[in-house]
Amino acid sequence: MRLIGTLQGEKQARQFSSFLKNEEIDCSYSPVDGEKDLFEFWVVHEDQIESAIHWLEEFRKNPNDPRFEVQAHPIDTKGVAEDKEEKEPLQIKAIRLRNRTRPRMPLTRFIVLLCAILYIWNGYQMATISKTEKKPEEYSLTPLIIDLSYDMPTAANRQELSKDLFAENSVGNPTVWDGLYGVLLGWPASKGELDAPMFVQIREGELWRLFTPVLLHGGFLHILFNMLWLWMLGRQVEERIRKWQYIAVTLIIAIVSNTLQYLMSGPLFIGYSGIICGLAGFIWMRQRVAPWEGYPLQKGTLIFLGVFIVAMMGLQVASFVLIRFHIAEFSMNIANTAHISGALVGILLGRIPLFSKGAS
Repeated sequence: MRLIGTLQGEKQARQFSSFLKNEEIDCSYSPVDGEKDLFEFWVVHEDQIESAIHWLEEFRKNPNDPRFEVQAHPIDTKGVAEDKEEKEPLQIKAIRLRNRTRPRMPLTRFIVLLCAILYIWNGYQMATISKTEKKPEEYSLTPLIIDLSYDMPTAANRQELSKDLFAENSVGNPTVWDGLYGVLLGWPASKGELDAPMFVQIREGELWRLFTPVLLHGGFLHILFNMLWLWMLGRQVEERIRKWQYIAVTLIIAIVSNTLQYLMSGPLFIGYSGIICGLAGFIWMRQRVAPWEGYPLQKGTLIFLGVFIVAMMGLQVASFVLIRFHIAEFSMNIANTAHISGALVGILLGRIPLFSKGAS
């Protein structure tokens, strides 16, 4: 079952429902919670979605068109808002049919499973390292993180891989890009760090690094909350657009947000939250430009994510000021650049017709 849109007024809702049923389109409608006299329409069968959306657009243009003057069905004449005994079973039936006809969302399931496997694998490597003779705190990187991070590790971890590879070069410039944020914190003494080479591993052909940081997570709560958000947002997107569109949206958001985060903070960042913010931005824009696609994401959820992003950005600014002027040590280990850029990229993609429902 798919939500195709809403209509204002119970009379119009009954009239349009009767018309659809006269056209042999299996549908139902119910009041929108918290909205006065607003009704949402659900169509049961996927092969009737396009036709129902077409008729809804035509009805909105001119509800008085003679084409829509049909006799109301008995169930409609009672009115869903007036008879609670009729309303409740109808809603339960709609939910049951919607769940029964909902796709399995294989791509979202696969991503969740892959992130879980990599999280367990990384945890095993960390446990193995901790059993060595050297102190565990000397190893903040596992082989998996080294292989899947955006580029070479930051200066604090260079010696873990190779003293020769990560030593300073002959002119005293660092051989690893540590991010613009660190340069700004130490300016002007850190001006020479701008000469550090960037995209070292990627320029050597390891293009998977543009995407793979999003698959890694640093702690149980980190992966738990990211996967819960992905399950909620990713399923909505995958259910409404084609598989190649979903893959393209995910890759574009990941590559852009990862790259900007790398330029800002260096190569050591992980997590799916940049894509999550991008999916939220994508859904928000689709709700605005194509409400008939039926994304059910509530405004409160979008507000929560927006407040979170703004709050984290505010804390990052406060951290920068405190450290830059030697007031206090208050560091933020959150990929705020990926959050903000991911959301903006998702909003932009949501405006592109190529990623709309039904685009070929």
